[in-house]
Amino acid sequence: MVMLRFQYLPLFASWGKPALVALLICLSLQPLAATAMGLTVAPRAQSCLPIERLAHRTQPLPAEAQQRIPDSQAVAGKHDLAWVWLGSPTRRYPHGALGSPVHAGSVHAQVTSSSGAWHIVELVLPLNRVYEDRVPRIVDLDRDGREEILLIEADALRGASLVVLGLDRTQDQPRLVERARGPSAGSTFRWLNPVGVADFDGDGQLDLATVTTPHIGGVLQLLHFRPPALVPFARMLDVSNHRMGALEQDLAVIVMQPDQRPTIVLPDMTRRALHALRWDAPGQWTELADLKPLPSLIERLAPLPQGACATLSDGRALRITLTH
Repeated sequence: MVMLRFQYLPLFASWGKPALVALLICLSLQPLAATAMGLTVAPRAQSCLPIERLAHRTQPLPAEAQQRIPDSQAVAGKHDLAWVWLGSPTRRYPHGALGSPVHAGSVHAQVTSSSGAWHIVELVLPLNRVYEDRVPRIVDLDRDGREEILLIEADALRGASLVVLGLDRTQDQPRLVERARGPSAGSTFRWLNPVGVADFDGDGQLDLATVTTPHIGGVLQLLHFRPPALVPFARMLDVSNHRMGALEQDLAVIVMQPDQRPTIVLPDMTRRALHALRWDAPGQWTELADLKPLPSLIERLAPLPQGACATLSDGRALRITLTH
Protein backbone atom coordinates (compact mmCIF):
# COMPACT_ATOMS: atom_id res chain seq x y z
CA MET A 1 0.00 0.00 0.00
CA VAL A 2 1.26 3.51 -0.85
CA MET A 3 0.89 6.12 1.92
CA LEU A 4 0.65 9.81 0.82
CA ARG A 5 1.50 12.67 3.16
CA PHE A 6 -1.59 14.77 4.08
CA GLN A 7 -0.13 18.11 2.90
CA TYR A 8 -0.09 16.81 -0.68
CA LEU A 9 -3.71 15.58 -0.78
CA PRO A 10 -5.29 18.94 -1.85
CA LEU A 11 -2.90 19.09 -4.81
CA PHE A 12 -3.69 15.51 -5.87
CA ALA A 13 -7.44 16.09 -5.41
CA SER A 14 -7.31 18.96 -7.89
CA TRP A 15 -6.18 16.50 -10.56
CA GLY A 16 -9.47 14.63 -10.57
CA LYS A 17 -10.27 11.05 -9.71
CA PRO A 18 -8.94 9.35 -12.90
CA ALA A 19 -5.53 11.02 -12.61
CA LEU A 20 -5.28 10.19 -8.90
CA VAL A 21 -6.13 6.53 -9.53
CA ALA A 22 -3.51 6.36 -12.28
CA LEU A 23 -0.89 7.84 -9.93
CA LEU A 24 -1.64 5.30 -7.21
CA ILE A 25 -1.39 2.41 -9.68
CA CYS A 26 1.99 3.62 -10.93
CA LEU A 27 3.32 4.02 -7.40
CA SER A 28 2.13 0.56 -6.41
CA LEU A 29 4.11 -0.96 -9.27
CA GLN A 30 7.45 0.46 -8.10
CA PRO A 31 9.86 -2.11 -6.57
CA LEU A 32 10.28 -1.98 -2.81
CA ALA A 33 14.07 -1.75 -3.19
CA ALA A 34 16.31 -1.29 -6.20
CA THR A 35 18.73 -3.88 -4.81
CA ALA A 36 16.13 -6.61 -4.39
CA MET A 37 17.57 -10.02 -5.13
CA GLY A 38 16.35 -13.58 -5.50
CA LEU A 39 17.40 -17.21 -5.59
CA THR A 40 16.84 -19.36 -8.63
CA VAL A 41 17.12 -23.15 -8.85
CA ALA A 42 17.61 -25.00 -12.12
CA PRO A 43 18.66 -28.54 -13.13
CA ARG A 44 22.36 -29.01 -13.90
CA ALA A 45 23.60 -31.66 -16.31
CA GLN A 46 27.06 -31.94 -14.74
CA SER A 47 27.65 -33.25 -11.24
CA CYS A 48 29.10 -30.94 -8.61
CA LEU A 49 32.88 -30.99 -8.50
CA PRO A 50 34.58 -31.32 -5.10
CA ILE A 51 36.03 -28.20 -3.51
CA GLU A 52 39.69 -27.90 -4.48
CA ARG A 53 41.85 -27.44 -1.39
CA LEU A 54 45.28 -28.20 -2.88
CA ALA A 55 45.59 -25.45 -5.48
CA HIS A 56 48.42 -23.56 -3.77
CA ARG A 57 50.99 -26.21 -2.93
CA THR A 58 54.37 -24.73 -2.00
CA GLN A 59 55.86 -28.05 -0.87
CA PRO A 60 55.27 -31.76 -1.56
CA LEU A 61 53.08 -33.47 1.02
CA PRO A 62 55.44 -34.61 3.82
CA ALA A 63 55.62 -38.29 4.68
CA GLU A 64 54.43 -37.54 8.23
CA ALA A 65 51.06 -36.45 6.85
CA GLN A 66 50.37 -40.04 5.79
CA GLN A 67 49.79 -40.76 9.49
CA ARG A 68 46.79 -38.41 9.69
CA ILE A 69 43.54 -39.70 11.18
CA PRO A 70 41.25 -41.81 8.94
CA ASP A 71 39.01 -39.98 6.47
CA SER A 72 40.68 -36.62 7.10
CA GLN A 73 42.35 -34.24 4.66
CA ALA A 74 45.80 -32.69 4.62
CA VAL A 75 45.32 -29.09 3.48
CA ALA A 76 47.83 -26.85 1.72
CA GLY A 77 48.42 -23.24 2.70
CA LYS A 78 49.60 -20.31 0.57
CA HIS A 79 52.27 -18.64 2.69
CA ASP A 80 54.03 -19.76 5.88
CA LEU A 81 51.86 -22.87 6.36
CA ALA A 82 52.75 -25.42 3.69
CA TRP A 83 50.54 -28.26 4.96
CA VAL A 84 48.24 -28.88 7.93
CA TRP A 85 46.78 -32.23 9.02
CA LEU A 86 45.14 -33.93 12.02
CA GLY A 87 46.88 -36.74 13.91
CA SER A 88 46.89 -38.89 17.06
CA PRO A 89 43.61 -40.80 16.47
CA THR A 90 41.72 -41.45 19.69
CA ARG A 91 38.34 -42.78 20.88
CA ARG A 92 38.33 -40.81 24.14
CA TYR A 93 35.39 -38.67 22.91
CA PRO A 94 32.94 -41.20 21.43
CA HIS A 95 30.70 -38.89 19.42
CA GLY A 96 29.75 -39.88 15.87
CA ALA A 97 28.77 -36.57 14.29
CA LEU A 98 31.20 -37.29 11.45
CA GLY A 99 30.39 -40.99 11.24
CA SER A 100 33.10 -42.32 13.54
CA PRO A 101 34.01 -42.07 17.25
CA VAL A 102 37.67 -41.67 16.23
CA HIS A 103 38.88 -38.08 16.46
CA ALA A 104 42.21 -36.27 16.48
CA GLY A 105 44.27 -35.62 19.58
CA SER A 106 46.72 -33.34 17.79
CA VAL A 107 47.21 -31.01 14.82
CA HIS A 108 50.41 -30.86 12.76
CA ALA A 109 51.79 -28.30 10.34
CA GLN A 110 54.73 -27.96 8.00
CA VAL A 111 55.99 -24.38 8.44
CA THR A 112 59.03 -22.23 7.71
CA SER A 113 61.62 -21.93 10.49
CA SER A 114 63.70 -18.81 11.27
CA SER A 115 66.37 -20.06 8.87
CA GLY A 116 63.85 -20.38 6.05
CA ALA A 117 63.86 -24.17 6.12
CA TRP A 118 60.66 -26.17 6.35
CA HIS A 119 59.91 -27.56 9.80
CA ILE A 120 57.08 -29.70 11.25
CA VAL A 121 55.35 -28.50 14.43
CA GLU A 122 52.45 -29.95 16.39
CA LEU A 123 49.94 -29.02 19.07
CA VAL A 124 48.76 -31.88 21.32
CA LEU A 125 45.46 -31.51 23.18
CA PRO A 126 44.87 -32.46 26.84
CA LEU A 127 42.96 -35.68 27.51
CA ASN A 128 39.60 -33.91 27.94
CA ARG A 129 39.65 -32.47 24.39
CA VAL A 130 39.80 -33.62 20.77
CA TYR A 131 39.57 -32.07 17.33
CA GLU A 132 36.14 -33.25 16.21
CA ASP A 133 36.91 -32.31 12.65
CA ARG A 134 38.23 -33.76 9.41
CA VAL A 135 39.35 -30.69 7.42
CA PRO A 136 41.70 -27.98 8.75
CA ARG A 137 40.81 -24.56 7.28
CA ILE A 138 43.71 -22.23 6.47
CA VAL A 139 43.06 -18.48 6.19
CA ASP A 140 44.83 -15.20 6.94
CA LEU A 141 42.16 -13.81 9.27
CA ASP A 142 43.87 -10.54 10.19
CA ARG A 143 45.46 -10.07 6.74
CA ASP A 144 48.98 -9.73 8.13
CA GLY A 145 50.53 -12.18 5.68
CA ARG A 146 50.61 -15.01 8.23
CA GLU A 147 48.01 -17.74 8.05
CA GLU A 148 45.76 -19.11 10.79
CA ILE A 149 44.16 -22.55 11.18
CA LEU A 150 40.45 -22.94 11.98
CA LEU A 151 39.36 -26.17 13.67
CA ILE A 152 36.44 -27.65 15.60
CA GLU A 153 37.64 -28.58 19.07
CA ALA A 154 35.39 -30.61 21.39
CA ASP A 155 35.57 -30.60 25.19
CA ALA A 156 34.29 -33.55 27.26
CA LEU A 157 31.97 -31.28 29.28
CA ARG A 158 31.34 -28.16 27.18
CA GLY A 159 31.03 -29.66 23.71
CA ALA A 160 32.43 -28.11 20.55
CA SER A 161 34.03 -24.71 19.99
CA LEU A 162 35.59 -23.05 16.98
CA VAL A 163 39.27 -22.37 17.65
CA VAL A 164 41.84 -20.31 15.74
CA LEU A 165 45.47 -21.45 15.86
CA GLY A 166 48.51 -19.53 14.71
CA LEU A 167 52.29 -19.64 14.71
CA ASP A 168 54.31 -18.21 17.60
CA ARG A 169 57.76 -17.21 16.33
CA THR A 170 59.08 -15.57 19.50
CA GLN A 171 61.29 -18.57 20.33
CA ASP A 172 64.07 -20.34 18.42
CA GLN A 173 61.61 -22.66 16.72
CA PRO A 174 58.05 -21.80 15.63
CA ARG A 175 55.22 -23.42 17.55
CA LEU A 176 51.44 -23.69 17.15
CA VAL A 177 49.42 -21.76 19.73
CA GLU A 178 45.77 -20.89 20.25
CA ARG A 179 44.97 -17.36 19.12
CA ALA A 180 41.21 -17.19 19.67
CA ARG A 181 38.25 -19.34 20.74
CA GLY A 182 34.52 -19.03 20.19
CA PRO A 183 31.66 -19.92 22.55
CA SER A 184 31.14 -23.61 23.31
CA ALA A 185 28.10 -25.48 22.04
CA GLY A 186 27.11 -26.02 25.67
CA SER A 187 27.46 -29.65 26.74
CA THR A 188 28.92 -33.05 25.91
CA PHE A 189 28.30 -34.19 22.29
CA ARG A 190 26.96 -30.80 21.20
CA TRP A 191 28.71 -29.97 17.91
CA LEU A 192 29.11 -27.12 15.44
CA ASN A 193 30.19 -26.89 11.81
CA PRO A 194 31.91 -23.85 10.25
CA VAL A 195 30.39 -22.09 7.25
CA GLY A 196 33.34 -19.92 6.23
CA VAL A 197 35.06 -16.57 6.49
CA ALA A 198 34.11 -13.18 4.98
CA ASP A 199 33.49 -9.56 5.95
CA PHE A 200 29.84 -10.08 6.82
CA ASP A 201 29.22 -6.71 8.51
CA GLY A 202 31.11 -4.46 6.10
CA ASP A 203 33.68 -3.12 8.57
CA GLY A 204 36.68 -4.16 6.49
CA GLN A 205 37.64 -7.03 8.82
CA LEU A 206 37.14 -10.74 8.20
CA ASP A 207 34.48 -12.48 10.32
CA LEU A 208 33.65 -16.15 10.85
CA ALA A 209 30.36 -17.98 10.39
CA THR A 210 29.34 -21.28 12.00
CA VAL A 211 26.20 -23.34 12.55
CA THR A 212 25.86 -24.54 16.15
CA THR A 213 24.01 -27.85 16.73
CA PRO A 214 23.13 -28.32 13.03
CA HIS A 215 21.28 -31.59 13.79
CA ILE A 216 18.98 -30.53 16.64
CA GLY A 217 18.01 -26.92 16.02
CA GLY A 218 20.72 -25.21 14.02
CA VAL A 219 21.79 -21.65 14.83
CA LEU A 220 23.77 -19.65 12.29
CA GLN A 221 26.24 -17.47 14.18
CA LEU A 222 28.54 -14.69 12.97
CA LEU A 223 31.66 -13.94 15.02
CA HIS A 224 34.22 -11.15 15.13
CA PHE A 225 37.89 -12.17 15.33
CA ARG A 226 38.95 -10.42 18.54
CA PRO A 227 41.87 -12.40 20.01
CA PRO A 228 41.81 -14.14 22.40
CA ALA A 229 38.07 -14.53 21.67
CA LEU A 230 35.68 -15.02 18.77
CA VAL A 231 32.84 -12.66 19.68
CA PRO A 232 29.30 -13.40 18.38
CA PHE A 233 27.38 -10.50 16.86
CA ALA A 234 24.55 -12.11 14.87
CA ARG A 235 22.37 -15.22 15.04
CA MET A 236 19.74 -16.86 12.85
CA LEU A 237 17.56 -19.91 13.60
CA ASP A 238 16.22 -22.77 11.46
CA VAL A 239 19.39 -23.60 9.54
CA SER A 240 21.64 -26.63 9.09
CA ASN A 241 24.91 -27.29 7.28
CA HIS A 242 25.48 -30.95 8.10
CA ARG A 243 23.80 -34.36 8.12
CA MET A 244 24.38 -36.38 11.29
CA GLY A 245 26.98 -39.09 10.66
CA ALA A 246 28.17 -37.69 7.32
CA LEU A 247 31.81 -36.97 6.49
CA GLU A 248 30.70 -34.18 4.16
CA GLN A 249 31.10 -30.83 5.94
CA ASP A 250 30.48 -28.52 2.97
CA LEU A 251 26.78 -27.81 3.13
CA ALA A 252 26.85 -24.01 2.89
CA VAL A 253 28.42 -21.45 0.54
CA ILE A 254 29.27 -17.78 0.81
CA VAL A 255 28.34 -15.83 -2.32
CA MET A 256 30.20 -12.60 -3.10
CA GLN A 257 28.57 -9.99 -5.36
CA PRO A 258 29.70 -6.48 -6.33
CA ASP A 259 28.61 -3.70 -3.97
CA GLN A 260 26.84 -6.16 -1.67
CA ARG A 261 27.70 -7.75 1.63
CA PRO A 262 28.37 -11.50 1.46
CA THR A 263 25.34 -13.79 1.27
CA ILE A 264 25.22 -17.17 3.02
CA VAL A 265 23.28 -19.86 1.14
CA LEU A 266 22.50 -22.91 3.27
CA PRO A 267 19.67 -25.38 3.99
CA ASP A 268 16.96 -25.06 6.58
CA MET A 269 16.71 -27.65 9.35
CA THR A 270 14.84 -30.10 7.13
CA ARG A 271 17.51 -29.87 4.40
CA ARG A 272 14.65 -29.65 1.89
CA ALA A 273 14.80 -25.89 1.34
CA LEU A 274 17.46 -23.19 0.98
CA HIS A 275 17.98 -19.92 2.82
CA ALA A 276 19.83 -16.95 1.27
CA LEU A 277 20.84 -14.71 4.18
CA ARG A 278 22.74 -11.43 4.33
CA TRP A 279 23.64 -9.39 7.43
CA ASP A 280 22.64 -5.83 6.51
CA ALA A 281 22.82 -2.43 8.18
CA PRO A 282 21.60 -1.38 10.69
CA GLY A 283 22.25 -4.88 12.02
CA GLN A 284 19.59 -7.30 10.86
CA TRP A 285 19.24 -10.36 8.65
CA THR A 286 17.82 -9.95 5.17
CA GLU A 287 16.28 -13.07 3.62
CA LEU A 288 16.95 -12.48 -0.06
CA ALA A 289 14.20 -14.80 -1.25
CA ASP A 290 11.39 -16.95 0.08
CA LEU A 291 12.63 -20.34 1.28
CA LYS A 292 13.42 -22.23 -1.91
CA PRO A 293 12.05 -25.82 -1.68
CA LEU A 294 14.08 -28.62 -3.24
CA PRO A 295 12.85 -31.91 -4.76
CA SER A 296 14.85 -34.03 -2.28
CA LEU A 297 17.30 -33.75 0.61
CA ILE A 298 20.39 -31.69 -0.02
CA GLU A 299 23.68 -33.53 0.58
CA ARG A 300 26.31 -31.02 -0.52
CA LEU A 301 26.86 -27.46 -1.74
CA ALA A 302 29.87 -26.51 -3.84
CA PRO A 303 30.62 -22.88 -4.73
CA LEU A 304 29.99 -21.58 -8.25
CA PRO A 305 30.16 -18.00 -9.57
CA GLN A 306 27.13 -16.13 -8.19
CA GLY A 307 25.81 -19.21 -6.42
CA ALA A 308 26.35 -22.90 -5.81
CA CYS A 309 26.05 -26.40 -7.18
CA ALA A 310 23.76 -28.55 -5.02
CA THR A 311 23.98 -32.32 -4.82
CA LEU A 312 20.72 -33.98 -3.77
CA SER A 313 20.17 -37.32 -2.08
CA ASP A 314 18.60 -38.75 -5.25
CA GLY A 315 21.79 -38.02 -7.22
CA ARG A 316 20.53 -34.97 -9.07
CA ALA A 317 22.56 -31.77 -9.33
CA LEU A 318 21.05 -28.29 -9.25
CA ARG A 319 22.42 -24.88 -10.22
CA ILE A 320 21.65 -22.37 -7.45
CA THR A 321 21.98 -18.75 -8.60
CA LEU A 322 21.73 -15.53 -6.63
CA THR A 323 20.20 -12.86 -8.88
CA HIS A 324 19.58 -9.12 -8.72
